[in-house]
Amino acid sequence: MSYAIMRINKCKAGAVGRLAKHHEREKKEYKSNPDIDLTRTSENFHIKGPPESYKGFIDARIQEVGCKVRKDSVVMQDSICTASPEFFQGKSLYETSFFFRRAYEFYAKTFGEENIISAVVHMDEKTPHMHICFVPITKDGRLSSKKIIGGPQGLVKLQDMFYEYMSIYFPELKRGIPKHLTHRKHLPTYLFKNADMLMEHFDEIAQAINDIGLIKGKEKKAQAIELISRYAPEMAKMKEQIKSVDDYVTTLKNTLDTERDTGRYWKGKTEELEKAVKERDGRIDELRDKQKRIQQKLDLLPPGLLEALAAEEQARRRSINRKDRGGFAR
Repeated sequence: MSYAIMRINKCKAGAVGRLAKHHEREKKEYKSNPDIDLTRTSENFHIKGPPESYKGFIDARIQEVGCKVRKDSVVMQDSICTASPEFFQGKSLYETSFFFRRAYEFYAKTFGEENIISAVVHMDEKTPHMHICFVPITKDGRLSSKKIIGGPQGLVKLQDMFYEYMSIYFPELKRGIPKHLTHRKHLPTYLFKNADMLMEHFDEIAQAINDIGLIKGKEKKAQAIELISRYAPEMAKMKEQIKSVDDYVTTLKNTLDTERDTGRYWKGKTEELEKAVKERDGRIDELRDKQKRIQQKLDLLPPGLLEALAAEEQARRRSINRKDRGGFAR
C-alpha cells in the first residue's frame, strides 16, 4: 500500500540558512544524514529555483508586500512531500518527475507560486522526495503561518487536500498517515479491557463452546449457551478488534519505514515513531495473542449463533439500563 505524504514545518529567520544548505546540497559532507549518497546528488533536480539566497528571496518578498515582521516571526514554511518507497519502485525519471510536478502544482495553487522560494527533488536518498519552501503570506498581504496553515487541524485539512489532488493523477495512492495515528502512543483502553475480561473467563468459555458441539446433553448445551450469551456482545466484536490492532501495527511500521527513508532531517518525528513501534514488543503483542486465542475458539461456534446471542444480550442490557434509569422495558 502506497501513501501520499506531506509535512510542513515552521521556520524562523535563524533556521533559513541551515535549511537552504541542506536542501541545495551546499555542504561537502553530511555526517548527520548517512542516507545521502553524494555520488547521486547530480541526479537531484529543481521544479523551481533555487534563488541566489533563500533569505534574500524572503526579505524581498516581505518588502514587496509590505508585511509587518516581528523578531520571532515565522518567515518560511519548510515542507516535504513524497510517497511510500514502494510507490517509486520501477518508475522512470519521467514518471517520478511527473509526480513531483503535480505536487508542485498543488503548492502553487494553495500557497501562491509567487511565495515559493524553491522546490528541489532529492534523488540521492533512499526514497525520492521534494523539499518545497515558501513564505507564508496571506492573500490580504500578512505574514502569518497561523493563517496559512491553520495550526494542527489546518495541517490535517491541507494533507487531505493534498491527497485528494494527487489521487486524481495517481489513484493507487492512499491518504498519508494522519497525525492522530502517527502520534498515538496507545490503542484505546477498551481493547485491552475486553481481551483481559474474556481471557479471565477463557477456560469456561472454551468449555462451553465444546459443550455446544455435544450430540447429547441438552441441559449442558443450554447452560453453555447461557454462559456464552453473557459475553456474546464482546466476543462478537473480536474479529473487528483484531483487525484494529493489526491495522495499528501496520500503520506504525509503514509510517516508520517512510520516515526512515526521508532521512535524519525528520529525526524528531522518527524517534517518536520508534518509541511507538517498540510498544509492539510488550502490551500490543500480548493483546494480539489474547485476541487470536479467543477468536480461534469462537470460530468453532455454529454460524450465526454468536451474532444472535449478542443481539439478545444487548437487548437485555438495554432493558436493564432503562429500568435503572426509572424507565420501562418494552
